[in-house]
Amino acid sequence: METISENVKTIARFPYNRALLLQARLQSDGIDCFLSHQNLVQAAISMGVEIKVRESDMEKALKLIELYKKETGVQKEKSLKTLKSVRRILVPVDFSPASDKAIELAVDIANLLKAEIRLFHVYYNPVIEIAPFDTSHTYQVNLTNYLHEIEQNAKMQLTEKLNNLKKQVLELKSKTRITHSMANGIAADEILELSRKYKPGLIIMGSKGMGKQTEGMIGSVTLKVVAKSEIPVIALPENSKLLKAEDFRHILYATDFDNYDQTALSRLINLIHPLKVTIHCVHVSVGQKKAYEKVKMESLKKFLDEEYSDISFRCSIIVSDDILNGLETYIRETPVDVIALTNHSRGLLNSLFTPSVTRQIMQRIDKPLLVFKSREIS
Repeated sequence: METISENVKTIARFPYNRALLLQARLQSDGIDCFLSHQNLVQAAISMGVEIKVRESDMEKALKLIELYKKETGVQKEKSLKTLKSVRRILVPVDFSPASDKAIELAVDIANLLKAEIRLFHVYYNPVIEIAPFDTSHTYQVNLTNYLHEIEQNAKMQLTEKLNNLKKQVLELKSKTRITHSMANGIAADEILELSRKYKPGLIIMGSKGMGKQTEGMIGSVTLKVVAKSEIPVIALPENSKLLKAEDFRHILYATDFDNYDQTALSRLINLIHPLKVTIHCVHVSVGQKKAYEKVKMESLKKFLDEEYSDISFRCSIIVSDDILNGLETYIRETPVDVIALTNHSRGLLNSLFTPSVTRQIMQRIDKPLLVFKSREIS
């Protein structure tokens, strides 16, 4: 039986803007950190906002906070850039209906969170058959012309998409900043590489692209990004009706009671705190309900109620023959708009992140996925 989740402790209280800056700096140094949003509006004006970290990170976090408090000049500018990085949304586009829906959702979320958007298109997948020796020159010439044509078409489509999007933003009277870029390479690899450089707070992408090389409702590119991204990813099905931030009304968080739950839920709440949502914490007990599962669920519920009294939580334990069937049963009986999962490198939920099972989630349940990368506690 696994140990109860590591305690999360309050280490400081600051005005909201300063707390947000310190949170960004701590996270950039590898410390999971979140803000308590109890009475957030009043706290931002008067008492301040609590900064919380895992107990094992307290000493390091306190030392760093003292260092950050003294920052001026170039150091302070670096902090502001770090803060800005968590206000970015990366949207991979391939001009498919699924990616168009991802853009629409990104615009609404960006407007709400005062974030900027980066549209990103990968225009060439270098999987090319080798030409026979006697035709290599002709092949090379044709290939060069072909690649140039692909690049020019991609630039034209991306520019058109960007211009239309900027008109849409102006009509909404939004100040959302939108940029774009392109790359030549393997789509999933280029998306992951850009996310490391651009440092978005969120990636939103369609779950099936124009290539449609993978059966089911999720494409091979999305599968790889979801599995390997360090950044939270929203994978949006092609026929999704979730196109506005306000559509996030009921979010199912699948828990296996591991040490990352408190941090993952805190990151989830930080992301959706401007919205009025109900979070369903659901554990699937395979075979039969175990005695310790009730204790762990009660412990998690107590933590959530104490830390986030303004958020509605429903905590349930479902008995099923496997995890996927259990989640499917719960969703049939309960309204759920989004499924939030933590991508574990170990544990029972790890099975959800094999390509075949992830594809099944999107195919059978047909709900948007919000996936967080787990940082395991040793």
